[in-house]
Amino acid sequence: MSKKIMKKCRVTITTTVDEQEYTTVRDGEMEFSVSSATLIYREENAATRIHFEGETAEIERMGDYSMRLRLMRGKMTDGEIGIGGSAGGIQSLTHRVQYSITEQSLLASLRYDLIISGEAQKMQIRLTARYL
Repeated sequence: MSKKIMKKCRVTITTTVDEQEYTTVRDGEMEFSVSSATLIYREENAATRIHFEGETAEIERMGDYSMRLRLMRGKMTDGEIGIGGSAGGIQSLTHRVQYSITEQSLLASLRYDLIISGEAQKMQIRLTARYL
């Protein structure tokens, strides 16, 4: 079995939280096959890894705060968040996990409700990653 190699890419992430939109462009690394993709990018105080496979997306963020989410279309799933040495549980109700893989790029769209202490935030992520 051949080992997959991470290649440099440019990532554009547009995040919408309760109708407020934020766009970020970062350099990152990506590898993908016909049916799955993994993307890693860094921000000033954190590193984020997103893995897509089937109707599932896994998001892991480590840095000034940590977060792990497993998004599965149509399902409520448990996750975790850590801030300042404290950790707690969060949930997500996933409405959309869509992605398209081409020879040089990954396009993805995620829509979910992030539920923290019983309060829901409507989240949407649109992501484009292209090999450099």
